[in-house]
Amino acid sequence: MNAFRRAAGFVVILLTGAATLAALHIDAQRNFALAKERYLENSQAASRATAKTVEDALRAVYENVRTLTYLPSVQNLDRHGTNLGDEGRATIQQIYNNLANNVSISEVYFLPLDFNPDRFDAVTGKLEEPILQFDQLIVNAKARSEAAADAKPGKLDQNALVRPPEEIETYEYHELAKQLAWLKMNYPNSSAIDGLNVPIIGTKELITCDNTDFIHTGNDADRSGFILSVPVFGGDGSLRGSVSAIMLTSALRKLLPSNDYVIVNSGYGFESDQHKMSTALAADSRAFTAADPNLIYSEVIPLSLNDPRSAWRLWAGFPNSRFDNNLDVQSVRQFELAGYAAVAVVTLLALACWYAIGRTMTMQVEAAETLERRVEERTAEIQHLATHDILTGLPNRGLLAETMDEALRSLRDCEKLAVHCVDLDRFKPVNDTLGHPIGDELLGAVAKRLKQHAGETAMVARIGGDEFVILQLLLDGNDEAGVLASRVIHALSDDFFIQSHKINIGGSIGIAVFPDDGQNSETLIRNADLALYKAKMEGRGTCRSFEPGMDARLQERRQLESELALGVKKEQFVLHYQPLHDAKTSQLTGFEALVRWDHPRLGLLPPSEFIQLAEETGVIDALGEWIMRRACADAVKWPLPVKVAVNLSPAQFKQQGLPLQVAAALAASGLLPSRLELEITESVLLANNENTLNTLHSLRDLGISIAMDDFGTGYSSLSYLRSFPFNRIKIDRSFVSLMCESSESRAIVKAVAELGTTLGMTTTAEGVETEDQYRLVKENGCTDVQGWYFGRPMPVSELHALFEQPEALTA
Repeated sequence: MNAFRRAAGFVVILLTGAATLAALHIDAQRNFALAKERYLENSQAASRATAKTVEDALRAVYENVRTLTYLPSVQNLDRHGTNLGDEGRATIQQIYNNLANNVSISEVYFLPLDFNPDRFDAVTGKLEEPILQFDQLIVNAKARSEAAADAKPGKLDQNALVRPPEEIETYEYHELAKQLAWLKMNYPNSSAIDGLNVPIIGTKELITCDNTDFIHTGNDADRSGFILSVPVFGGDGSLRGSVSAIMLTSALRKLLPSNDYVIVNSGYGFESDQHKMSTALAADSRAFTAADPNLIYSEVIPLSLNDPRSAWRLWAGFPNSRFDNNLDVQSVRQFELAGYAAVAVVTLLALACWYAIGRTMTMQVEAAETLERRVEERTAEIQHLATHDILTGLPNRGLLAETMDEALRSLRDCEKLAVHCVDLDRFKPVNDTLGHPIGDELLGAVAKRLKQHAGETAMVARIGGDEFVILQLLLDGNDEAGVLASRVIHALSDDFFIQSHKINIGGSIGIAVFPDDGQNSETLIRNADLALYKAKMEGRGTCRSFEPGMDARLQERRQLESELALGVKKEQFVLHYQPLHDAKTSQLTGFEALVRWDHPRLGLLPPSEFIQLAEETGVIDALGEWIMRRACADAVKWPLPVKVAVNLSPAQFKQQGLPLQVAAALAASGLLPSRLELEITESVLLANNENTLNTLHSLRDLGISIAMDDFGTGYSSLSYLRSFPFNRIKIDRSFVSLMCESSESRAIVKAVAELGTTLGMTTTAEGVETEDQYRLVKENGCTDVQGWYFGRPMPVSELHALFEQPEALTA
């Protein structure tokens, strides 16, 4: 080997080593950037979860304090709480228990209108005190009542009457008095309140002695907090006083998983104490009004609360040391250093001997080939991810549009192209009841079935959610599109078996054909989507081809959506009531509340025209609350023991506060819980969700009856009777309507009635329209009947005439 080759070897080795080090550095920087991106995503997810926890806790406090102000027992309290009856004590105690279970509440006070902490109480001879937290209300009221009748009021049992003097926070009482004075000035009566915008006021941060953390730490910050006040109005609308709750900083801080979070309310001058906060954070972080630019991760997250006076926020800031100590980051750096060391060792060994030079050159060639192959594989993978759906592997919307444009340009004069928009009919309940992992697996199975039935020449793409598109080349006319659509609908109607679950969904299809229904990909997809909307509106499980004028009908639906939200806000709805009668005596036992929309443009609309739309748009929560309050307010005027039944949508069970909403409606109307019955369908229990069962038990605990509506129409109705003890079974009208013609229907009705008797449940036959049907349901054991034979749904104004005629109370 000559000098030239020897020199060339040195040059090659040195250049190769330098290039490798540069490549390692670039790769390490890229991996470091990815590790930082993953760290930020995880930090943000953790902060969002913490914000949700704090938000739920604060919302529970707000809702419970507001609910206390609506209770007649609180609105009628005298100065010392001596006028409470047993029912009032029990109701207040129940609401207070909800507050006491929340970690953010220390005490709850009631202040009468003329409260003055600087004035002496005539009964106790001490400075006036508010009525303390409601779990002591009954004891205090009894002690004050006995003291008023005692000839020697100076010898009261101080321990039974108030807390020990060293725990009386007079500075808190002055803050309470200031907030009450503000309410007197700004809200002398309830008419000053705009809608649900109830005034809420809070103090700046104060010091309270009611936190045991101070005993252990001796730090004043462990007993800091602030006072939240809401006005209480009497039956005549005048201000009666206020309900105030003390929220402790230390208790709020327990909602936070670490010392890297701060709860802030600048309007109330409040921020959670941070004396335990990490010292690694930058000094200017303590303003907590904006993210700290010196931290790798820092964010201010607004909390969504209905507080009309101030905004709550969660400040999050993780010390940079957490990122530096992250296992992912350390692995990248260790790998980088190890790579540098390896290249250096290899280069030194190569320079040490001639043989190593040749060997190293060979290894570099192999390494280059490997790197090139990996780059090609990675490039192909990135290109595939950019043009295909990750979940199903099907082409995505971008590749679909590109393929359509290319296909349209290449079509000959005699050829046509059909666009099929496919939408799964019952996919959303699968996600809601069985969970998203099963829903994702179901989408993969649907994609395989679509590709199988579309054929080799058609293209199947997923454009989002449960929506798919099939491109089909038509050679023999438009009939080919209908044949393929029918084949796909039939395939989707067959059962899917996912993780031992038998799932039936079905699908609907809209078809648009080039060139008849559009000249470009965007127009064809839009028109196919309009045809799909038409198919779903006509009952699902069908296919429809595009027709001129479909766009106008879509605009009508969108207009109806916007009018529905406005209609709920303006209370354009009315309730009609259909009577229920005792099957044996024909005696009137109650009414079922049925909602109607008094539409200003379309007239009186039945529920079938808008309930599903309300569920899809989320308006059902506000509409359901209005129906509950209206039905309770109407029923309280009816003679005892006539009941009212209210239907609950499955969507309403997604609310966390449904039992509290029902309790508030009962409290506002004064209706006895025993006179209210809630009707649900088995779709509510389809997932056997523990939260749903807990909600049903909470409703039962209020004294309310629960009925299973449309019994017998689902897949597993009998299992639902075992999972929850219903009070009533309502047999679906489809069985009752066939009783005169079908012995099978009569046997089913009889079996359900006997089952209800065995389980201690009443059974109601729905849809009784003839005298023969009435006779058969009575003979087969049904305890109650409902239908047009006994009365159609009627407005509440017609019920009073019915009650005035006792003979009309029977059919």
